[in-house]
Amino acid sequence: MQPDKRNHLIDLLRILAASWVVLFHFNQPIKTLDNWYRIFCKYGHLGVPVFFVISGYCILIALQHTKKPTTFIIRRFFRIFPAYWFSVIVTAVIVLALKLIIGVNSATQIPKNITGIMATLTLTTSPITNIKTINWVYWTLSYEMFFYVAVFVCAFFKKQYFILALIVATVLSAVLPQFQSGPLFFLSLWPLFSLGLAIYQLLHQPAYKWFNVALLTFTIGSFYATHQSSIYITLCVITVALILINNIKPLKNNLLSRYGDVSYSLYLIHVPIGIYLLGHLKTIAIQSNMALNMLFDAGVLVLLILLSKLMHRYIELPAIRYAKKFGK
Repeated sequence: MQPDKRNHLIDLLRILAASWVVLFHFNQPIKTLDNWYRIFCKYGHLGVPVFFVISGYCILIALQHTKKPTTFIIRRFFRIFPAYWFSVIVTAVIVLALKLIIGVNSATQIPKNITGIMATLTLTTSPITNIKTINWVYWTLSYEMFFYVAVFVCAFFKKQYFILALIVATVLSAVLPQFQSGPLFFLSLWPLFSLGLAIYQLLHQPAYKWFNVALLTFTIGSFYATHQSSIYITLCVITVALILINNIKPLKNNLLSRYGDVSYSLYLIHVPIGIYLLGHLKTIAIQSNMALNMLFDAGVLVLLILLSKLMHRYIELPAIRYAKKFGK
């Protein structure tokens, strides 16, 4: 399968992973119950490693579509930050409104000084620094941003050395100490991202066969060196297997894959709207009844997907189009 063609499997994995994370967060703050639905939701955080593998795979497609590293990083900036900033505004408005109107104090903290505000605007909150995020999911965006920066730096090397630079980054993730914060924090999850890079290289850059094999080999080694959990490794392997199968027999466009584009917006707004705002409607009676719990979650998820579609159309797409013009 050519990387320039629409990859409906990637779209499907995006919306499924985002929805699983959403269901996880819907049920995380409430009393734990022992039923199959709540057990399924409990593992929804595993949508994150799926996202990281997909991100590593897709980022090289994005790089192939740009002529210069600077164009690449400009497009990545506009892909991440405008929607992120919009979601920050949504989160802040909802938190403040709940506090002022009904006196509900959410678990989040709006930054009250210039340091906190700047860290929030630049995505340099936790885990980069000790400044807390105002939305539970923002920590993953810090990883994504640093992954992009690492690829941006590697992209300055000539093609024959680009893969070597990626190998060096992967080796460093295995041999350097693990940091919970600071500029090298992202190395702890680099293997997930690197796995996507390696699979892309193996499928679409056959001229560098042995270098690609080396990247995959060091990536596998770094999974163990960074102590990734067995369930993370399993999800990553499943994701890679699906990508490989799809390369032979591509998935056709379908109802779910059509919503792949809205997964980023869904990821950004589901906490403030689905939990901070609407979570108060999920009464004990709903929480304790599996059928009602599932129905409530499904209804809120559908509402969020519809809102995310609007956000994608009016926030994400204009930013993407502007980035293409600006890059030229």
